[in-house]
Amino acid sequence: MPRHPSPSTLHSLLLTLFCSLFLSSLSFSNPSTPHPFSLQFSGQNSFSSDQLRSPLLPQIRDIEESGLSTPTADDAAYFLASFYRKNGFSLVAVDYQISASTLTLKITEGPRTLLHSLTFLDHPSIPTTDLFEYMIGATPSRLATDPAAFPYTIAEIDAGIDRLRGLYISKGFLDVSVEVASTSLNPNRSQADVTIQIHEGTRYSFGDIDFAGELLFPRPLLLATLVADITGPFSQGQALAMQHHLQSFYKSKGYFQAEVLLHADPSTASHGRVPVTFTIRTGPRFTFSGVTAHNETKVPRLHENFLARRFGQLQGQIYQPQKLDETYRELLRTGLFENLRVSPSTLSHDQLRWDFTFSEAKSKVLGFTLGYGSYDGALAGFRIGDLNFLGNGRPLSVAAQYTQRGISGEILYVDPWLFDSHFILRSRIFSEQRDEMGYSKSSYGWRIDLSRKALPHLELGVFTQGQHTTVSNQSIPINDLGPTQYTLQTLGLTQNTDYRDDPVSPRRGFIFASSLDLAAIDRSPAFLRSNARLSYYLPLGKSLLALGARGGYIAPITDNLPIDVLYFNGGATTVRSFSERQLGPRDSHNNPLGGEILSVFNAELDFPLFGALRGATFTDAGSLKNSRSTDDPGLRYAIGAGLRYNLPIGPLRIDYGINPNPRDGENFGAFHFSFGAAF
Repeated sequence: MPRHPSPSTLHSLLLTLFCSLFLSSLSFSNPSTPHPFSLQFSGQNSFSSDQLRSPLLPQIRDIEESGLSTPTADDAAYFLASFYRKNGFSLVAVDYQISASTLTLKITEGPRTLLHSLTFLDHPSIPTTDLFEYMIGATPSRLATDPAAFPYTIAEIDAGIDRLRGLYISKGFLDVSVEVASTSLNPNRSQADVTIQIHEGTRYSFGDIDFAGELLFPRPLLLATLVADITGPFSQGQALAMQHHLQSFYKSKGYFQAEVLLHADPSTASHGRVPVTFTIRTGPRFTFSGVTAHNETKVPRLHENFLARRFGQLQGQIYQPQKLDETYRELLRTGLFENLRVSPSTLSHDQLRWDFTFSEAKSKVLGFTLGYGSYDGALAGFRIGDLNFLGNGRPLSVAAQYTQRGISGEILYVDPWLFDSHFILRSRIFSEQRDEMGYSKSSYGWRIDLSRKALPHLELGVFTQGQHTTVSNQSIPINDLGPTQYTLQTLGLTQNTDYRDDPVSPRRGFIFASSLDLAAIDRSPAFLRSNARLSYYLPLGKSLLALGARGGYIAPITDNLPIDVLYFNGGATTVRSFSERQLGPRDSHNNPLGGEILSVFNAELDFPLFGALRGATFTDAGSLKNSRSTDDPGLRYAIGAGLRYNLPIGPLRIDYGINPNPRDGENFGAFHFSFGAAF
């Protein structure tokens, strides 16, 4: 019966092939003559020839470059013996024989010793399972069920003891003693039983915390900056971390040259409590005097004063490294720089400047999109832009997109520092022609958003929008359709509280967003609208639990609202047991009519399958209320499952949602193919 190569054998073959090709390329470019030779093994029982070649690749290359000789052959025998010893063959012997251009490595393997058991004596403070993890990186049950994964070697035992000693020291046992008490081998030396003796000794804790030198701040505040449990176990690493936090605190208050000295000597401990003293030397309090900028780009486009203006609001203020660092990271995220280096320099005893050296990145960008959605069908689009429009460091882009439902385009200009302030301006001109279910529309307009971060995670904004829309090819009754030609003017407020770790593919945190706007139709007040969204992401091991809730309410001021301003429900991002727009009131032709009150609730658990592919199970609920409809909408539900393929720009999603209580005319479920997070 033919033998199939094991994965490790295949790995060795591929690695050998790669190295052979690599060596061939080196030989081609090297004027020296290669020294081909044949390598053979004898006496091996536990490994194939290919597996033995892998750890000898550096020695093989050396022989091919310098020739086969007694020193190179001896090196090969030594490293092969080392490979065997790492795999538990403590009595291995490797000799060599040179015959013309052939090197034969003669192996006497001896017995292979596996770790059979580990016993720890006198360890009341740390659980046995933790000791196993630090000693061999596995649980006791793993050692019992997979002994071949744990060859016994003295070097590995010694390394494990060092890790245990470090664990105890981190827990405050500074005088701990960890050593091998006994090692017992069975008669054929195939199993080793190791006993580790632990003498924990005194467990040290933090004693009195004192501050000396130039304190400048009250003791309670200084204690709070240590960011440590001073009632817990003492370790030198913890004390050094406290020193670092205290020094960073003084630097954050403008004392750029602040120095904190640490004195913590366990030999002076009383009843295991180690006194700690921090001596503070603040130096002068510095003022930030601005920046200099050296552009290394051959043909620079960015205005010379761009960096100076970004830091202009901090100039003349007390040196605040956190605010300076925030501005620096904000610049890195713009994509304007290929590299951006900074070094601080002191101009006098209390003046500090940041000196930048940078080169510009390519500012012209061109992107294409191709895809498919369950409702929009096939789609294709492009976006072309300039990240550094007119050398001001502000992006301008033009985009267009075609789907099977229509075509749209926009021009977008963003100013992250409007008039060199902290306000963000987004201005957009757009146009679209689109076929919806029951009608077609053509619209064009503009929108301006002005926002500012009130807190690191809170952004507040105001927006205004104007849009002209023409509705045609309608099969929906005119009373349900609303005006077929109108101009909509909107003024609104927004807030966005975002604690997510990633806005594209969040794995933890939450986002709460809301808006309130007043709209007029043809200059007459039409409706007041409010929206809210809450999404929460909780990691559960390698899985992710996501919870979401959304709601919307339109308070009509006029009785004749356009259908296009109403809410719709059902689809890939709402209640997934319904196709797009299919949850809610419909006319006699089954066209969705929309509604003024929307609710959506989602819960989803996604979990890893393999690689970037993940599975998901979900349940949704939602409703849609239309004031013209007498039907009780009630909550409608979905249960289902799907697949996610994670891409750098977001997940590709396939979902199927089942309708657990279908009504007359409703489908059993719906299939959705979409891109991006569901909620």
